[in-house]
Amino acid sequence: MAVIADQTTLTLLGGMRSGSVVDLQITTPTAPKRAKTTFVGMDAPNGLIFSIPTGPKWASTRDLLLPGNTLVVRHVLEGELGTVIAFRVSVLRLLHSPLSVLLTSFPKQVEFQGLREEKRGQPGIAVHAAYHEQKNIEAIIVDVSKKGCRLAISQDKAFTTEGGNNKLTLTCHLEGKAITIAAVIKNHTRDHAYSYYGLAFDGPAEQVQALLERHSLFYE
Repeated sequence: MAVIADQTTLTLLGGMRSGSVVDLQITTPTAPKRAKTTFVGMDAPNGLIFSIPTGPKWASTRDLLLPGNTLVVRHVLEGELGTVIAFRVSVLRLLHSPLSVLLTSFPKQVEFQGLREEKRGQPGIAVHAAYHEQKNIEAIIVDVSKKGCRLAISQDKAFTTEGGNNKLTLTCHLEGKAITIAAVIKNHTRDHAYSYYGLAFDGPAEQVQALLERHSLFYE
């Protein structure tokens, strides 16, 4: 998951207007519970405020909003880009009077993606790549979907793709266990600092799903 620069974080969160609908994903001992409510405002960098209904349909949800519990908040920003943001916060306090509002921590990390046919999150996943004889190349996945990803490698470790056998493998660690995903290089671009490789996954779907669930809020 990428740590977004402070100003960018504030810009993205600034797109959440008071009264905007947000999706809350609440951590529970079993399966996460999701509910929609409205965003009230923020006191950067201290916390965020959300409205919590008092009706009977919300009774069981309110019981889950205990201090320290974790929430994933998702919201579609208005505008031509149709950007979706997602971030993780902790419950600070649920106030019942004079208003029913939820106070949470301020997010340290923000993920964002554009609304398109194949959604891609921008998590910043550290991996190691192997390309033919070159092994253990340090790399970062800068955006990812179920079908593929964009890989960034610093210019001093980058390689040139040649011929038609442009396959590589990615290795990352999930919960202390290494998983390897095969991929095919579809395109290659570069700037002054990095080479970027557009990859199509060519490995087991289970391993790709595990990678997404562990590193991207959009696939939880």
